Formats: sequence, structure tokens, C-alpha cells
Amino acid sequence: MPLFAQSNNWGLWTSIDAEKKLPNNWELNIAAQYRWKDNISVTDQIRGSADIYRKLGRFVELGAGYELIAQKNVTQNMFVYRIRFRAQSRFSYNFAQFTADWRARMQLTMMEKENERVGFSFDDEYNIWVLRNRFRLRYNIIKIPLQPYISFEMFHQLFSDLENSYFQNRLTLGTNYKINNQHSVALDYILETRINISNRSIVRIGYAYSF
Repeated sequence: MPLFAQSNNWGLWTSIDAEKKLPNNWELNIAAQYRWKDNISVTDQIRGSADIYRKLGRFVELGAGYELIAQKNVTQNMFVYRIRFRAQSRFSYNFAQFTADWRARMQLTMMEKENERVGFSFDDEYNIWVLRNRFRLRYNIIKIPLQPYISFEMFHQLFSDLENSYFQNRLTLGTNYKINNQHSVALDYILETRINISNRSIVRIGYAYSF
């Protein structure tokens, strides 16, 4: 029988978002993230992203985005870069004080070739296609600007030779606090599971500015 190493360690993700409302139900989001791993002792990733969305009626939203990821290689004390393109759709429905939504995201991550700082490759070996499905339930507390939520996200790797394409999931418990119409903060606990490999606990702290 195959044996898999089990581990459970803590990470910390911090983020700053700027959200701009545009005409005709368009919205632009620019974000920066800093992530730590190994019990918040080592830099994991630095990320920058830009996404644009458009609402189609009350229930549907479509979007696309770009992300630059700097992944810290601790052994060589250097950053390895990745670029990511993504497209997504989100379906939401309100009932009573609850909001339920389903987000389906397709993403392509392009990696630098190993031991070659010559840019990014379109070779299949260095490209990863992933389908992410996230289901989330939010509760809007009456007269209090607090919005707790729970979500579950599943990751499937596409166009690969893996026997099982389902390789990761994330369970998130969190809340969003709206300070006013422009400023809000969020605090999450995430349990990330690499199937049959490892578990990781993550605290995520975020700040968003809307204008």
C-alpha cells in the first residue's frame, strides 16, 4: 500500500484590494497579496492581480483576470515566477438574510522552465490547467455591518495524465466587516487539503477599498 506523509502547519495570507465601479455594470479589481508558510516563519508567495467583471442581470456575473506570482524557493533563496490567466462565472441567489453563490473558475498557470531564467513556456510540461468550483453561503446580519460566510472549493487539474484529477480542496470560515461604503476588512480561517498528501491551516486577513 502506498504511504503518504501527513503534515499540518500554519500559514498567513494578507491582501489589499482596490475595487472600482464602472459604467454598465462593470467592475475593476486590483489586488496585492503576501503569503507566509511553515508556521508563518517563511515567505511563500507575493502576488499581484487585476480582474474585470460584469454583472448580467441579478444572478449572473462573468469575469476574467491576470495574476503574477513570485514563489519563494527557500533552498536556492530566490523567487520563481509564474503568470496566470483566468476566466470565471458566478451565479448567486438571495433568500431571506442569506446569499448562496457558485463560482466556476478556469485558470492557466504558466511556469518558468526549470534552471532556465529565459521566460515562460507554452510547452505542456510547464503549463497547468485547473478548474476550481467554489460554493459559498453568506449571512447578512440585520443592522450590523457583519457578514459571516462558509465556503468549500474543489480543485481539478485538467488535460493531465493524473489518475485522479481532483487534487485539492479548501474549507473556509470567515466574516467580512464593512466599515463604511468605501472601506471593509475580512478575516478568514482556511483548511487546505492536498488529497492524500497534507493539510494546512491558514489565517487570511484582507482590506478592501471601493470607489
